Amino acid sequence: MIALRRGDWLLLAIAALFAFSIAYGLMFDPVETSLRNSLRAPGSDFLLGTDHLGRDVLARIAHGFLLDFGLSLTIVALSFAIGVSIGMLAAEFAGPADRALTFVMDVLTSLPQIVIALILATHLGGGELSLILALSLTGWVKYARIARATAFSLREREFVTAARVAGGGRLYVLRRHVLPHLLPVFSGLIALQFGHNILNIAALGFLGIGVQPPTPEWGAMIAEARPYFSRAPWLAIMPGIYLFAITLFALMIARSRWIREMPAAYNQGTPATEARS
Repeated sequence: MIALRRGDWLLLAIAALFAFSIAYGLMFDPVETSLRNSLRAPGSDFLLGTDHLGRDVLARIAHGFLLDFGLSLTIVALSFAIGVSIGMLAAEFAGPADRALTFVMDVLTSLPQIVIALILATHLGGGELSLILALSLTGWVKYARIARATAFSLREREFVTAARVAGGGRLYVLRRHVLPHLLPVFSGLIALQFGHNILNIAALGFLGIGVQPPTPEWGAMIAEARPYFSRAPWLAIMPGIYLFAITLFALMIARSRWIREMPAAYNQGTPATEARS
């Protein structure tokens, strides 16, 4: 049985509190309007108050979490697939192909991701699909760099050499012998990028380029709350707290001992893997 440390208990407490409030908020309609309940302060009827249209803020936060979570997960998956594929191919073919891909990665790294995503999302017309494409096409670079460096270090390992001598093709060797050794390396980056994607989705939503109303989304909720901040500050503060909490949670997972120990735990089985190869 794994002993839990103080940081682990804090992580579990944040997760439990977050999950409970989200689960409760999902019981209510996030788009139902009631001008009679406009700008109600947090209380027993509405735990986090209502917005200018009388919509339940907790319900909108909960449903907005599902949307942002799904979008961020999709972006992470696409960025991971694109970046790892490009990184492995760059290391495998090397030469001009590697130099060209490295140049592209250097260009994309020289500019902030949110700026490139903002330009792409604007030209793609906004909406969920353009948001996914914009952040995926700018988020693959970190995965590609790590995959390229790790794949280069694996090229001369005994089990890879043995697989090539045995007649394994390039794609087979990459899929069967290189990719499994890459996956544990990305565990921390995936958790970290998940939190960054949540922030980027909210930032684009705040600017009106991401998810469009009346769909609940945290960044758009904060933007809608600006005219009413002096009268109803909870409209902006509550989504901001949840945005901070999910980002902090992702950062804590990325820095947790489980994530740090994952590559070492996987590598303990490497000799056996090499022997079978």
